[in-house]
Amino acid sequence: MTNRTGERVRYWRIRRGLDRATFASRVDRSPSWVKAIENGQRELTRLPLLERVAQALGVTVQALTDPVEAERATRAPDAAEIAAITGALEHYEVILGAPVDALEHPRPADLTKRVNFLDEAFLASRFSSIGRDLPKLLIEAQRAAKEQPGAESIRVLVKVYRIASSTLLKLGADQTAWLAADRAMIAAQATDDLYTLARATRSVSRAMTNLGRTEAALDALLAMAARMQPEVATSTLEVAAMYGMVLLAAEIAAAKYGDVHTALAMHDEASEVARRRFAAGASDKETAFGPTNVDLHWVSALVRLGRPDEAVQHADGIDRAALALLPRERRGTFSIDLALAYHQLGRYAEAEAVLLAAERIAPEEARCRPGSKTLIASLVNAPSRSPSAELRALARRAGVQA
Repeated sequence: MTNRTGERVRYWRIRRGLDRATFASRVDRSPSWVKAIENGQRELTRLPLLERVAQALGVTVQALTDPVEAERATRAPDAAEIAAITGALEHYEVILGAPVDALEHPRPADLTKRVNFLDEAFLASRFSSIGRDLPKLLIEAQRAAKEQPGAESIRVLVKVYRIASSTLLKLGADQTAWLAADRAMIAAQATDDLYTLARATRSVSRAMTNLGRTEAALDALLAMAARMQPEVATSTLEVAAMYGMVLLAAEIAAAKYGDVHTALAMHDEASEVARRRFAAGASDKETAFGPTNVDLHWVSALVRLGRPDEAVQHADGIDRAALALLPRERRGTFSIDLALAYHQLGRYAEAEAVLLAAERIAPEEARCRPGSKTLIASLVNAPSRSPSAELRALARRAGVQA
């Protein structure tokens, strides 16, 4: 063991929200012993004690002792945090208005600030930050919407549910993602705010698509788009951007369903909205909707339609300077889609290069998403080629068996 073990104990103790006294009691030691371990003044060498410490922190022993596993474990919400998100969604007493602890009544301004911070973390693909803070924020946003009803509190609550659903989808927890998105739909129905209802519809449709309920998801998105369309020409920019994001979600759902006609129609309509409301290279701060994001979604749709040659060709025409202005989540997702296109074409070296680039842009995106892991496994275990040392290293960081 090295002093890095002590640093990792401190990292996980703080990530779990434990003070030294509480953690010390869980491992039957004193706070001063914990401090000495964390500062490297004492080493954690005996395996039984190491196992007890790991259990108290909810991690594996390897997450404390093995450098590669330790680094991988910090890069995404782990099983304990996903369970905590699920637990937060199970607090029905909050929705029913049960009495609550006064300490859990945040000021609306503080709540909005914290939700926006998590949203920025999602767009930056820092999923580990989300897993740590989201469970408590879910409960607080539910309580705020119950105790201070109104369009603004509902908008904040739906945003929290959307962050939860989108993060869980990235990690392959599709059923729980659907639960969070369904809550967003129920909450959104309490207001006539078109923007909030559209955001909830996108979330629930994406979760349904991941669960194979693509036709129903597409129907919901098309219904939402039809409801918004008459108001878009005179709407605010944020509503126009959300309308565009609904169209792009419908485009992807149609592509997954194999409906080329609808996918192209949604793409054309989204392109027209982007052209009319946004300058070239510009995008909406909240949703990243704009001309470049429309292009990225078309690459994704072409991959799902089984037209990888067109996807690569379209990707080549995207303005790299405009691309660089988009959030890391968008750029990382685009790179993984492009790697999938190269893989479908049998151009494995290019797929590997783009995938490694995706990790440099958005490490947690490349290492944690189920689709990315499947691609890594396919490339690293392909019988017809020898994977590079860089790809094998990425496989280890992603927890993919090579």
